[in-house]
Amino acid sequence: MKSYKGDHSIHLVGQAWQIRIMLKQWQQQWGSETRVMDIISKNTINKRESGTQN
Repeated sequence: MKSYKGDHSIHLVGQAWQIRIMLKQWQQQWGSETRVMDIISKNTINKRESGTQN
């Protein structure tokens, strides 16, 4: 399974059972009420913050 994270998107490539496992892991990590858009936004904010520290 492969996953690609862009600034405004996430692409998961694999079989359905692999994608379900990945989504369940994200749900455990981020909480059951978190939407995928929230995860993308959080990753974008983290990239901006780490870029300003250099």
